[in-house]
Amino acid sequence: MTEANLDWKEILDSINNHVVITDGSGIVLYANEAVEEIYASRQDIIGRSVDDLEREKIFNPSISKIVLQTKTKQSLIQETLSGIKLLVTASPIFNENGEIRFVVSYSHDVTELMHLREYANTMEEKVKKVQGELLELRSREKDGIIASSSEMKRALASAQRIAEVDAAVLLTGESGVGKNLIARFIHSHSKRKNGPIIEINCGSIPENLLESELFGYVPGSFSGASPQGKKGLVEAAEGGTLFLDEVADLPLNLQVKLLTLSQEKRFFPIGSTKAKQVDFRLIAATNMDLNEAVRTGKFRQDLYFRLSVVPIYIPPLRKRSEDLLQMIMKFTQRFNTMYFQDKRLSEQALDILLKYPWPGNVRELENMIERLVLTVENQVIRAEDLPPEISVQFRVAAIEGKTLQEMLDGYEGSLIRRAYEKYPSTVKLAEYLGISQPTAVRKLKKYRMG
Repeated sequence: MTEANLDWKEILDSINNHVVITDGSGIVLYANEAVEEIYASRQDIIGRSVDDLEREKIFNPSISKIVLQTKTKQSLIQETLSGIKLLVTASPIFNENGEIRFVVSYSHDVTELMHLREYANTMEEKVKKVQGELLELRSREKDGIIASSSEMKRALASAQRIAEVDAAVLLTGESGVGKNLIARFIHSHSKRKNGPIIEINCGSIPENLLESELFGYVPGSFSGASPQGKKGLVEAAEGGTLFLDEVADLPLNLQVKLLTLSQEKRFFPIGSTKAKQVDFRLIAATNMDLNEAVRTGKFRQDLYFRLSVVPIYIPPLRKRSEDLLQMIMKFTQRFNTMYFQDKRLSEQALDILLKYPWPGNVRELENMIERLVLTVENQVIRAEDLPPEISVQFRVAAIEGKTLQEMLDGYEGSLIRRAYEKYPSTVKLAEYLGISQPTAVRKLKKYRMG
């Protein structure tokens, strides 16, 4: 083939498909400019045998070689040295004697389509796995309490055992661990479940009002009192459960009255000389060390003994890693339903939330998920959408003990991941990042994306 016969090469160089022409013995005669983006330099291909190029995996496999063997048109998927997938089609051109004179092949980058197919297959498997995990996780949730961790299972088992009797229970644990949920669980599994459960946060009511809220008062008992008097919360617990949260905040004078109440189940409304009898089950809770409060004189020892007939410790969230993922899923679903949203967490955001220690425990987690569902505009909640107090701690922890190259790779991977979420096409991704499409494909493969 002479130069004069290649007047059409400018036309072939202008198209995006990768065109290669060989002679009847498999020697490459021509390759258009687009080939250099995928295979190699044209100088490294033209004049060489397709057998050699196949051995070097530049053509993997060589479709021209197959056409020469079969003498028929062929199509197949080819993979380049850089990992790019190509849909290649080649056709033979015969001379008047029925011998192959040329083989013309053209290819199209289908890497993205192949990734999409692999992604669809992977996602289908993941969906099946998640569905199975959700069924398993739901089986571990009891009365709205998630207890997959061994620590929480022990606490819940203790609560269920003690629910059947009327012994006083003291729930301990950090603020926000869900002591009120355990109190409700005990009540709902007790013989008093048809009665009321009256919850009182002893730390949220001003001290000068707390006694009247607890015990009520009779008409005219003090200036400004209602002329009809008032029934206290203790009396409202008749036949049910009285739950005193943050009991360590009770002033000492009320601790004496609570001791009498817990022992004798009777009390005096303010301004009354006549005791009232009440039938209730007492559950108390605190996030303080009551032993230390007793030692420093801030809490009565006799009351402590009375309240802690059955102590139950509720572990903090950082010691309940098995429960954390289920809680995140549960709260996300709840607030999506509540606010008519369809938000989901990206893989990186979820990973950060799972590694965060949650000093505010379940209450902090619940508030955080509600805030994200309400305030993030995109459907996918990304790592950068998380508040600084969470993401900063994660970034600091993530670089400890790593080499410079590992940190650079981590930063590059993070940038490419965010860009790919915005531009899920290798062409647009390459344009956005200012790199070639093959480089973009290699980067996606390196960081296992797409």
